Amino acid sequence: MNRSTRRGLTRSIAALVLVFAALTLSAQSAATVNRVSYTGMVGQSRIGMTLLVNSARAITGGHCFYANHLKDIPLTAGTQGAGIMLFEPGGGQFALRFKGNGSEAGKPLDFHNSVGLEGRWMKHDGSYPVVLQMQQSLEVAANARWYEDVTGESDAAFEARVQAFYGAVLAGDRTTAARYVDFPLRVNHNGKSRTVHSAAELAAQWNQIFTPACIDAFRQAMPHDLFVRNGQAMLGDGVAWFGAKGAQAINVP
Repeated sequence: MNRSTRRGLTRSIAALVLVFAALTLSAQSAATVNRVSYTGMVGQSRIGMTLLVNSARAITGGHCFYANHLKDIPLTAGTQGAGIMLFEPGGGQFALRFKGNGSEAGKPLDFHNSVGLEGRWMKHDGSYPVVLQMQQSLEVAANARWYEDVTGESDAAFEARVQAFYGAVLAGDRTTAARYVDFPLRVNHNGKSRTVHSAAELAAQWNQIFTPACIDAFRQAMPHDLFVRNGQAMLGDGVAWFGAKGAQAINVP
């Protein structure tokens, strides 16, 4: 084999390696999982949980968080009969089973026909009941950002602004809250809708918008892993909706 032939062969091999790498990356990016999110209670503590479920209905990852600090706790999964075992790095573990609503007609419950999870959380000698309600199940790319349908910025940056607005509302801080509003702000109440056009208008109408019932709805919400639909993120049961630039709507209870 002469030198020219060897160079040609080397180039061909290199080209094949690049093609193979590109195909591998493409296949990885095309892989999808169901991202299933829950909220509920562990004992007397409010909690959120997100699980990633592959096409074989196996849990490939996930995390939980508590409402009082909103920090993700990684979860790894195992199985126990028809139930689910989830393990925290610190030694805590969830023993859970699917919860139906009666419409499954005798079929085995899974992530597709259940409405939640229930069971117990255990660590050492401690054990607490767990009740979780499913909030959303979405098919997403395995490496998808949570809020990529809402904003191009990072999930952490988007949530930081949501949480800043949330905290300002609970603190009654009108000035700070206005910084995280995408004016005009739509306010819906009793079947009627009005528009707030500026920070000054928001301050003037504050008590009519953030009523005791509205504040209580904020207090019950958890501003993390928010439900996403139609390019917006929802706080709680819909008390507020956020777009890429901030709060866009308040639904006064």
